[in-house]
Amino acid sequence: MKTSIDATEKSYEQKITVEIPAEDIDKRIEEQYAEIRKEVPLKGFRKGKAPMDMVRRFFKESVEADLSERIVKESLSDIIEEKDIKILSLGKIDADKVVSGQDFKFSATVEVVPEVEAKDYKGIEVVRANTKVSDEDVEAAVERLQTPYARFQPEEGRKAERGDLAEFSFKAVDSEGNKVDDNEKTSIVLIKGIPFGQEFEDKMIGVGAGEERSFEIDFPNDHPVGKYAGKKVKFDVQVFTVRERKLPALDDAFAQQFGAENIEGLRTNMRHKLETEAESKSKAGIEEQIRRKLYERNIFDVPPTMVKRQAMAMIGSTIEQMESSGVNLKKAKLDFDEMSEQLSASGEMMVRVGLLIDAIARQENLDVPYSEIEAEMKANAEKEGADFETYKEKNSSEEQMDSFRDRLLEQKVMKLLLDNAEVKEEVIG
Repeated sequence: MKTSIDATEKSYEQKITVEIPAEDIDKRIEEQYAEIRKEVPLKGFRKGKAPMDMVRRFFKESVEADLSERIVKESLSDIIEEKDIKILSLGKIDADKVVSGQDFKFSATVEVVPEVEAKDYKGIEVVRANTKVSDEDVEAAVERLQTPYARFQPEEGRKAERGDLAEFSFKAVDSEGNKVDDNEKTSIVLIKGIPFGQEFEDKMIGVGAGEERSFEIDFPNDHPVGKYAGKKVKFDVQVFTVRERKLPALDDAFAQQFGAENIEGLRTNMRHKLETEAESKSKAGIEEQIRRKLYERNIFDVPPTMVKRQAMAMIGSTIEQMESSGVNLKKAKLDFDEMSEQLSASGEMMVRVGLLIDAIARQENLDVPYSEIEAEMKANAEKEGADFETYKEKNSSEEQMDSFRDRLLEQKVMKLLLDNAEVKEEVIG
């Protein structure tokens, strides 16, 4: 069997050409006829007793068609395994007809993971954001801890302010006077724009108990509440009560709920938390800049199959987030084809950058020994409060080990790129 593997115009495609000599084809044909003669009865003959000429005459077309398909599959499988071709999908197949006494030739175009050579990956210019945490930032963070424990207390004569709770009834009609919604008693906190939107809350600022207020709002087409989306709605509101938000006392007892000895200790902890978050955000920002520059400096086509798989993974992640947020997926009426199309550009970038990271690791002789994977496992087990051996047993499949290795290898590559980057510092805050 003669085999050749040639590149095509596309970096992610290869053309495999195979030629099998006539003597091998004749042998396979005769073996097929013998198998049929043994298994299939012909009229007037018991199994295995029909004349071979009769078997050939009756089954010639089916044997040739079946053998052609079988040889192509078997040959491709053997070549892919022998040459360790990282095939993604099988494309066009051009095959001759199997004919006794003639060589059999076929070619197949396959989509493969391309061999990439990364260029210009050192000296990338990036901006590092150094965020200074102010006293105001710390106080705002502490207030966010207080907020879940806030109480809303009625105050006579109070006019609604941002953060207050308003209790009211309302009727809502569209521009033609048709009912859109109503409620005899509901309440909202005037701070997040839920569920009526920020403009509704702006209209409610300054209202007092016992007052009536009418106003119109043009809702955008993408408003999350379907009954309002894209409509001009008039609201007639009757206010019952305005309650002021009262935060709990900021004292040592409050601080101790969050593991601090006193209020100053809580402020210190919150400052450290904000600084850690700022540092993580800055690092993520730098890595995103590096990915973008790496993407822009290395232009090449990526396999459509890999882009499609990446887009589907992103869709899966989006769906998981929606489900965890309590979104009813049946009512959401998701258009997966449209989502896939919208995510294809991001998917293409992620695939290309992923190939470049692998290429840089190869070019720089970076690798991840098992000892580093094991250390990562131990760190994860400790974070989860799990027994290491139990954690290791649950996370030792080939796929999981590859995931550990890929993640650690990417970290090494990103460190190398950052160490060799031209970093400009930018102070924020």
